[in-house]
Amino acid sequence: MNSLGTLIERIERQRKTLEVHTDDDAVVAELGRQFETRTVDVTHRSLGSLDDSGFVIVRSADGEFRGALGIDQFRAILSPQIHPPWELADADYDRAELFDFLENTLFTTYDRRQMVATAREIEERAWRVGSGRLYTGFQRAAALAAQTAVYERLGSHGSLAVAVFLDDAWDGTEPDGVTVVSEPGSELGEFWFVAFDGGDTEMESCALLAEERRDGEFYGFWTYDPSTVDEFVTYLETTYDVS
Repeated sequence: MNSLGTLIERIERQRKTLEVHTDDDAVVAELGRQFETRTVDVTHRSLGSLDDSGFVIVRSADGEFRGALGIDQFRAILSPQIHPPWELADADYDRAELFDFLENTLFTTYDRRQMVATAREIEERAWRVGSGRLYTGFQRAAALAAQTAVYERLGSHGSLAVAVFLDDAWDGTEPDGVTVVSEPGSELGEFWFVAFDGGDTEMESCALLAEERRDGEFYGFWTYDPSTVDEFVTYLETTYDVS
């Protein structure tokens, strides 16, 4: 791995199919817009006589069944509710099941609200574990300023080590318990990411990486693969001054 974009390119080679089984054309259109890429095929199947709101099936490149999930849970992606990391346990749907289902599936047009909601899933895991390393790329100083209170609370929680990365110069006070890494003019301005190494439990590791290809529109993926997360965290530590 020699750049943040390298990781996205690797996931692009893992082709998948999303079969959308529903009679709601609006759902089909929205999922197609968000997940149809060169390596993710979105296909539509009618429910026929089934009296159901619908479901989605994920298949690998060779057609192998990888999982199924109800359309109702996908609405959490289409119109996410944003909660602080310490309140996600009160959500009325199983976020972990949803994110596990779409792991390593490229999304194409997430907006900022959807990115924040997805990042919260990883921050919640770091909060729950209370140890390890949480690294977040905010791109711009204004984005960090808007989340300072959240990150000060994360940085003071347990033995969690927290670092944030900016393409901008940071002129504000460094949040308590948080290391601010500022590299103006770097790749950090192009990518929004959150990576948690899992602390003492490798299987809790997870990461989100997305490139801002248009203003406010992001292309990327999330993963729970420990080796991928470790490679990601190691890249950040060896490329930037995380101390």
